Amino acid sequence: MNRLCISLLLFLLPLFACNVGQKKLPIPEKQLIQILTDAHYAEAALQDVYGIQKDSLKKVYYEEIYQLYETSEEELTKTMDILRQDPERLDKIYQVIVDNLNG
Repeated sequence: MNRLCISLLLFLLPLFACNVGQKKLPIPEKQLIQILTDAHYAEAALQDVYGIQKDSLKKVYYEEIYQLYETSEEELTKTMDILRQDPERLDKIYQVIVDNLNG
């Protein structure tokens, strides 16, 4: 019985160790990747727009993104603040975003 418990513990420990020390994000990573991918598309669409029109369109694009993913600017800001404290985690997320944008 002890061997079984030890074997089970040794198998499960690495699965849980990956997330030790990582703060829970207000927006789950999978959803965050989708939001930031869409935000990059929105920014690209605004590259050739200037002035008040750009500000207005940007507001509309971002409101649409927040509504689509049922989140808010505040939640996104909180999430990004947490990730800025964990650059490796943020880098992994952005690698997926870059792959999405290139794919």
